[in-house]
Amino acid sequence: MLKYSSVFKYAKYCLILFFTALISCKQNKKLEIIKSIPEDEILSLKYEVLNQLIKEDSIASHFNNFVYSKGTLPVTIINDIDEERPLGLDLKYDSLFKAEDSSFYKTQEKTDYRFKLDSSKIHSKIQYVTAEELYNMRSNGVEKFWTNFNKRFEGKCVKVYSVPFFTKDKTICVVQNSTSCGILAADGSTAIYKKVDGKWIIIRSYDHWVS
Repeated sequence: MLKYSSVFKYAKYCLILFFTALISCKQNKKLEIIKSIPEDEILSLKYEVLNQLIKEDSIASHFNNFVYSKGTLPVTIINDIDEERPLGLDLKYDSLFKAEDSSFYKTQEKTDYRFKLDSSKIHSKIQYVTAEELYNMRSNGVEKFWTNFNKRFEGKCVKVYSVPFFTKDKTICVVQNSTSCGILAADGSTAIYKKVDGKWIIIRSYDHWVS
């Protein structure tokens, strides 16, 4: 069964997610490439999903209010022990993410830690902010951060998508999204998507939070 983190946990860490751009805490871990994952295919699918989600954002009237986090994104972790992590998304093995496919998921998890959003692969014309820029703006505290951020981006919000994480057959993925517009002005959720007739359709959403 999927592991649901409490709404309070997500609200507590939402500002950390945006300010640090969710830099991986496992950067020094040795990454292994297992042949069961065609890396180029997985990478192509990740950008396929992200491009669709960003395009869907553009349909919304508030699209121009978004600045997208560029570079390191939050990752999904298959967690087969009872351990909570403050950043990213934890999953438990279930009927979708099967324990028998654990080597596939563990390898995907490792490769996701080195994923960095490449703006040249995003089709929509959008504004970006890097983790370094967010960190520098936050150096004098949260309130100063939003003063500096609004001065530069004219009142826009930070939008973050996690790295899409796929089942072994690559027809289903899970993505976490978060939006932060100021102190106590953030929200987010997690969604499971299934590819139907060439499009990624939400089949379930959960962990909705607001702060």
